[in-house]
Amino acid sequence: MSAAVQHICREIDQLAPDEARELFANLQRQYSLRIIAAPDDDTEDEAHIEAEWDAEIDKRVREIEEGTVKLLSAEESESRTDAVFAKLGIQRPVFTP
Repeated sequence: MSAAVQHICREIDQLAPDEARELFANLQRQYSLRIIAAPDDDTEDEAHIEAEWDAEIDKRVREIEEGTVKLLSAEESESRTDAVFAKLGIQRPVFTP
């Protein structure tokens, strides 16, 4: 980690919680924050992760088909998502096709 990044981290640690949330919200709006895989990641790990996702998807489809989970309407899902964004103080991006 560079000295500049270490300095920024120390400065962030001194922010009040609401200031830190505002900073992170601004960073998310201004920059595309992505996690980039390390160059030495093993393809075997990727296959394992893919298999785990496939199993999770199969499990969720089975739960829906068996009626063991409660599905939300689109309106309820939107309402809950809006509430989470509002609680975090982040402006929700608007999708327009």
